[in-house]
Amino acid sequence: MKKILLTVISVVGLYTQSVAQRHPLLLVNADEVATIQKARGQVPVFDQTIHQLIQSADAAVQAPLSVPAPKDGGGGVVHEQHKTNYYAMFHCGLAYQYTGQKKYAQYVADMLMEYARLYPTWGLHPMTLSSLRGRLFWQTLNESVWLVHASMAYDCVYETLTKKQRDSIEKNLLFNMADFIMNGYGDLKKNHDMFNRMHNHATWATAAVGMTGFATGNEALVRKALYGTDESGQTGGFLRQMDYLFSPDGYYTEGAYYERYAIWPFMIFAQCISHNKPELKIFERRDHILEKALNALIQLTYEGEFFHFNDALQKGLSAQELTYAVNIMYQAFPDQKQLLTVSKKYQRQLLPTLGGYMIARDIAKGEAVPVNYKSMVFTDGRQGDEGAVGVIRSTRPGLNSALTLKATLHGMEHGHFDKLTMAYYDNGHEILADYGAARFLNIEAKYAGHYTRENKSFAKQTIAHNTVVIDGKSNFDGKVKVADQYHSDLLYYDFSDPRRQVMAAQELNAYPGVAIRRYLAYLDQPLADYPLIVDVVDVESETEHQYDYPLWYNGHFVSTNFPYTKATDRMEAFGRQNGYQHLWLEAWGHNDKSHTSQFTFFNGDRFYTISTATTATSELKFLRLGANDPDFNLRNSSTAYLVREPKAKSHTFVSLIETHGEYDVVWETSADLVSKCQSVAVTTNNDREIVVEMVYNGQPFTVRFDKTKK
Repeated sequence: MKKILLTVISVVGLYTQSVAQRHPLLLVNADEVATIQKARGQVPVFDQTIHQLIQSADAAVQAPLSVPAPKDGGGGVVHEQHKTNYYAMFHCGLAYQYTGQKKYAQYVADMLMEYARLYPTWGLHPMTLSSLRGRLFWQTLNESVWLVHASMAYDCVYETLTKKQRDSIEKNLLFNMADFIMNGYGDLKKNHDMFNRMHNHATWATAAVGMTGFATGNEALVRKALYGTDESGQTGGFLRQMDYLFSPDGYYTEGAYYERYAIWPFMIFAQCISHNKPELKIFERRDHILEKALNALIQLTYEGEFFHFNDALQKGLSAQELTYAVNIMYQAFPDQKQLLTVSKKYQRQLLPTLGGYMIARDIAKGEAVPVNYKSMVFTDGRQGDEGAVGVIRSTRPGLNSALTLKATLHGMEHGHFDKLTMAYYDNGHEILADYGAARFLNIEAKYAGHYTRENKSFAKQTIAHNTVVIDGKSNFDGKVKVADQYHSDLLYYDFSDPRRQVMAAQELNAYPGVAIRRYLAYLDQPLADYPLIVDVVDVESETEHQYDYPLWYNGHFVSTNFPYTKATDRMEAFGRQNGYQHLWLEAWGHNDKSHTSQFTFFNGDRFYTISTATTATSELKFLRLGANDPDFNLRNSSTAYLVREPKAKSHTFVSLIETHGEYDVVWETSADLVSKCQSVAVTTNNDREIVVEMVYNGQPFTVRFDKTKK
């Protein structure tokens, strides 16, 4: 490779003045190291954590150094080698602090010196999948993650290095990389804008630069990380991110999955700030916003897995990011005893830090208390006035269900066109599902580990979600820049009566001239063995439209109360665009005999029936994923049941979602597999209220939704 020397004249002068410090001072400080050393042998679980750390460090020391030239994308051999290197340095740095064995410090020194030799010779990464290409990795984001770990390793071995080594590592590697992350390289200057954005990539970037500043004693870097490149605090910086990226409730607009990723640099850098600038009171900032963010993450899970809003994959409280967050937060606030339960139940490891020790110690003391999962609303937007996510949970002992309603901002580039979507979880399973992202994380053979093309063509489209689709088009015609200008509104919610929990939301901008309101009631009534869900989607328009009401379900088809035709030897795509092109039309039907159309499926050991009020013109469809997907990129985890009203002005979809019965696969028996719902209908819909009348198990009952509350 042709050598390309990076000019660092612009930054050398900036980073020359150092302040005397006592290392380590980033993730752990010297006093905490001493505490951990004294505690050896007292808490077996934490002793095992230190033992595993040393094992990892020993494995690294015994392996030859490998610093290959950048080549591939996420999941590629070279990509993974550089990830392995930063973890190895991190482990060896901490192992040196806890054991004093010089072999670990020598490994870190050798690795950093090798990177310091090579990094200045690398131009931009050869892969062009990202508009923000890195040098070491295919995107600058990974460069920031690398520098976060490298700075912690450097901090741990700082006092073992000669001045010549420090000068070389700082000038050629740490400052060089920090400048690239802040300002870009050559003609690519987009990094400057990203560094100052309110975005999870910028959180990683500011953490990397700030931690480098702390580790090397350079206040200029720390100031830029905290207050933005202009150091004003008005246009960028970590502190402004804390003020802008979370709602007052701790909700992160990209959704829980990306809040999971963002919480990692937020917590690591906050710990470093707490150690080095305690006067900032970082964990108390904005009414304990990081503590609220972690609580929001915990509450936005079912069985430990995050709700699949936006570009979400199957991750949850066991993710390493949450291990960092839980351990660091517990160190800051040891009265949060529910964190002990999160760690014990879901997390496979502890951090080898004081926080990890405190968690292990206090779990051993029996101080853990259960997590109080409850019905909650999390507002969106910096001021909490740009929509919200509502979560209804079961309160009866023995039940385990949750119902979500998403009425938020779009969620930036990771958002989906899913206004007023809902999802239902029960009995340990996702019953009515949100698809999440079409991605194979770090599987290089699948689009280099990136989001596949189908993420845009299907996963983000409205038809991929449990919400109304109008005229076969996605919200805002599928345009992110338009969608980012608007938000849905949560109209009201009432969780005070466990027998009748309700929430309602509206969307007025997704389709021109159309108002959409959704009302959900979670009814825990004596007449049913399990809670009943009443779902009302009320659409108002002065012009005629086609309305589709899809419900994506996980489970196996059991029966319907209407005749249908099943495609048995060939299927056709359901449409040509907006996600419809990826749907196979598997079966279709029409209900001539009843105004209540029913579909039953089972999941696990329970049955679920969707009873929907239909009209003489309603069309009933069963859909399966996979059309126009030549590379098998779409997961077939869910199938869809869709009710179509082909031509109407205003229309109201109303469904009763019922859990019932039991299926025993061992004894090969089933019970109560037939729905007890005889009918469901909207009998009143005016300016004041919507009245839904049902007959269930021979008993009539009525549910009213107030339309005057705003």
